[in-house]
Amino acid sequence: MSDGPLKIAMVTEYAYPVLGGVSEHVHFLSRELAARGHEVTVVTSRAPRAARAKARVLDAENAASNGYRTNRIGLSMPVFSNGSIARVTVGLGISGRIRRAIAPADVVHSQGLASPTLPVFALRESRASVTVGTFHTYFDGGHWALRMFRGFVSRALARLDRKIAVSEACITALAQYFPGTYDIVPNGIDCDYFHPIADESERHPGPPRILFVGRFDTRNGLHTLIDAAELLTREGRDFVLQIAGDGPARPLYERQARRAGIWDRTEWLGLVKDERPELYRQAAVLAAPCTLASFGVVLLEAFASGTPVVCADNIGFRQVIRDGAPGRFVPGSDPAALAVGLAEVLDDDALRADWALRGRQVAQERYAWPIVAERIEAIYRDVLDRTPGRAPVAPL
Repeated sequence: MSDGPLKIAMVTEYAYPVLGGVSEHVHFLSRELAARGHEVTVVTSRAPRAARAKARVLDAENAASNGYRTNRIGLSMPVFSNGSIARVTVGLGISGRIRRAIAPADVVHSQGLASPTLPVFALRESRASVTVGTFHTYFDGGHWALRMFRGFVSRALARLDRKIAVSEACITALAQYFPGTYDIVPNGIDCDYFHPIADESERHPGPPRILFVGRFDTRNGLHTLIDAAELLTREGRDFVLQIAGDGPARPLYERQARRAGIWDRTEWLGLVKDERPELYRQAAVLAAPCTLASFGVVLLEAFASGTPVVCADNIGFRQVIRDGAPGRFVPGSDPAALAVGLAEVLDDDALRADWALRGRQVAQERYAWPIVAERIEAIYRDVLDRTPGRAPVAPL
């Protein structure tokens, strides 16, 4: 088994059509592992009611074109957590459904651990030869859910053969609750899907585009960007602000944009998926004013697309913009500093060209999915090599 194809159950609360960093990670990792010859099944919840038809189409497409199946159980419910909207799977007999869904697996890989959600319940039910988990969470200080459910979650995490974190930032946040050894394997990026514009003649005419990508959570800092755009407008600069994202707070941001006098130069694109590569390619700069992040997938998307980055200085983004990776940090929640950073990048053609080349190189050499998937596969193999013929573990 340690040398042949594996049956992998990838367990997650977040999968397409729900958009976000974990959904991206699960999709591309599952696709890459399937391409390496493994039998991958994503185990997740049923999509929200309004997205179920789209989910059926995507599940069929992933099975036909990307090589992995999707098994949906229970019902996904939104909850507010860590300054964002999280999801929890509920349903009668959920433990039994999880047990049956992961029973054939050689590897159970839970994505997005730290609270009592579907991936944690999968750990409790796993009898696989390899049980690993990836942590994607960063928070500043303590976390109420971890304090409340620490014992329950700790007993499940004790069953892990290996703990993977996408960054040092995750370990910093989680070690106070769940100490131990972690393997750091970063998020990946599809450098074929996200790629630079082939020729400047393909760039759309008009003023430079400032791109924002993210949910409308307070921590993502859209309010700071709108204030910065107001300052740039007062300087007489011509630009278009493209906002790719959505959320319940959208009316608040729209009113802010009207008050700031930037409504006529703002494009509200809503939730986007397939359109994202072209948006990045056409953008003059990515503005990422997020103040709380465990990593920085949007930065990787920009790097792979040859798009310069101006971002808030936070612990997660510092995992990406380091060791020669290009980008401009500004203080978080500071519209004036963000405006200055954006203006500097917009005014310097040579800087943008240099950052485009260097960012693309960083994406290809450090974060391309074949590299990341190979590292994760090596962890599976290492567990199997260390524990040959291990008897199955009984569920909790």
